Amino acid sequence: MSDGDQPLHDDDAPVTVGNDVEFEPSDVITFEFPTLYQQSVAIVGFASGTAHKAPFSHSGTECWGINQLWKILPEQAAAGKFDRWFELHSLFDFYHANPNHQQFLRDFTGPVYVREQDYALALEWGIDTAVPFPHRMILDNFRPYFNNTISWLTALAIMMRPKKLGLYGVDMAQDHILAAEYSEQRPSCEYFLGLAEASGIEVTIPNGSDLLATSHLYGYEDSGRILEKMTSRFVELGNNREQLMAQASQLKQQAASLEGQASAMNGAQQEVNFWRKNWMTLPPEDTT
Repeated sequence: MSDGDQPLHDDDAPVTVGNDVEFEPSDVITFEFPTLYQQSVAIVGFASGTAHKAPFSHSGTECWGINQLWKILPEQAAAGKFDRWFELHSLFDFYHANPNHQQFLRDFTGPVYVREQDYALALEWGIDTAVPFPHRMILDNFRPYFNNTISWLTALAIMMRPKKLGLYGVDMAQDHILAAEYSEQRPSCEYFLGLAEASGIEVTIPNGSDLLATSHLYGYEDSGRILEKMTSRFVELGNNREQLMAQASQLKQQAASLEGQASAMNGAQQEVNFWRKNWMTLPPEDTT
């Protein structure tokens, strides 16, 4: 940051807690800034296509888990493959009625990073390894462009200075229909990944992730192979859809014809029953 930039964080300003409550900087919990266990960091998210590619068994890499990722990667979480856990949502608003997540955070043996305003509640819930997330220190060093957990973690990793940083299970390519990770959060992630590379950290993005990827080189390629493949696939799917719709239309016509035949047979059965009841039943014997 240049000397001419405006300060990004005012240490004298009150900090909002939840929706209404405020506390003064004098009330802020003091703690040490986290240090690295290993030389590489792997941040793991929820996108199932690449989450499993994280280097869980690499001795030189520490893996960071977030939120309820233990539901997506239960085996890795149960086997202690994660070194740190981050829960930056409001503990009460999101999890006061979620005993399973509370239990996971209690059982996690590494540090569990929570918001400053949630630290006391975390201890009350028995999360003994809870640590306040150092958002103030991060804001002192970076532009406040944080709209998702991954961006906060990437900025934290930059300050911890690993040699390598990898993002796994992080695509930021979905929309509100799937309600998981949103495409509008992607620019923030890519911004901090750019800062990581600029600081000399080697960034790894696994194949299959949409982060830091483009369909073609603007100005040098009219369309790359990925775009051509997508276009070809789009046309192919359209043709297949038309064929299926035509088959469905034919089947509907066949079904209507068969239903008509079945209805005619039902009418014929009713007619036969009429004749059986009225003409084929013998009269009772005269006993007088």
